[in-house]
Amino acid sequence: MIFISGIHSVGKSYFCEQVKSKLGLNAYSASTLISELKHELFKKDKLIADIDGNQGYLLAAVKKLDDIENNYLLDGHLCLLNAQGNVQRISLQTFIDLKPQGILLLTEIPSVIAERRKIRDDIESDISQINIFQNEETAYAEEVSRLLGIPLYISKGADDIDKALKFIDSFAKN
Repeated sequence: MIFISGIHSVGKSYFCEQVKSKLGLNAYSASTLISELKHELFKKDKLIADIDGNQGYLLAAVKKLDDIENNYLLDGHLCLLNAQGNVQRISLQTFIDLKPQGILLLTEIPSVIAERRKIRDDIESDISQINIFQNEETAYAEEVSRLLGIPLYISKGADDIDKALKFIDSFAKN
């Protein structure tokens, strides 16, 4: 499994569709997997009250996926916004238990993310908050990659999608 990370509205779903189309790898959304097991939908504001508790649902869902396929993408987050709207890292133990082969972090210009968020969720976003969130996601991606001893590729937006696809393809061939 390759972990596809990035903040809300960075383009993870779009990227995963591109991977499916070009490389034939399935992609699963962490939030969808959690929602299905928990029987509860996430709110549009993206504030998560029980970040730590949700990880048990994710791990259970991924265990089921691992029983039927081993080369796939997991679209998720390294950090989330807690109920107070503060950036919170997901526990390192979650990523140790997930055992990703690599991490691909998608980043984008904060104003582009804000525009996407407005279009998708009709929510106005503070550019400085997006920047803080994205910087923390990047710092934690680097830390998780180092601590787990797995490769990390940081995509800088749509301009380097081909390099990101090559990063994914290098795992798919193994």
